[in-house]
Amino acid sequence: MHAQAGDPDVLAHCVAIVLAKDERDCAALMRLAEKLRFGAVVAHSPALGHDRFDHRLVYYLVHFDYADEDKRKLLFDLRHAGSVSLCFAPVVLFLRDGSAEDIQAHIEMGFDEVISVPEDGRTMATRLAAQIGHEHLYIETRNYLGPDRHRRDKPGHGQVNRKQGEKHARLTILRTPEAGVHIVRRQTVDEAR
Repeated sequence: MHAQAGDPDVLAHCVAIVLAKDERDCAALMRLAEKLRFGAVVAHSPALGHDRFDHRLVYYLVHFDYADEDKRKLLFDLRHAGSVSLCFAPVVLFLRDGSAEDIQAHIEMGFDEVISVPEDGRTMATRLAAQIGHEHLYIETRNYLGPDRHRRDKPGHGQVNRKQGEKHARLTILRTPEAGVHIVRRQTVDEAR
């Protein structure tokens, strides 16, 4: 593979699985994924098998009109799947003209990336490619497994919403087209010290 980490060309080695509330929105998001040059683009379905995608990284692309309860269920189901490649797959939400509050609410929900559209295609591809070839911090608590929800906070403010004394694990993950997804480090943190 010749693409560098964060290079949009790396998306050619990835599968985009698209979720939307109806066929029209699904087709629109699939066209966008094709323009972003994903290696394969498929619509999500309960019968979709992931075995055929083992050689590639999988992204989940979610349309803004997908219902919030369906978003939460999708995130829960993926993060608790038996496969490391699914548990830590990038899940990206595309919001139409998303406000700062909407973006933050979806980060809190557990999305890896929230992109407000319309946005320049090259910028979107670069943001998506940033999920590959770089270490990402995931947090695991009794009620949450997903990307660090405080990753966009200012330095020193990362613990604001975490319950005092809550034990959690910090998992550093790395995604590459060659090796897929793997956990680089796992650190248990007990804040009750």
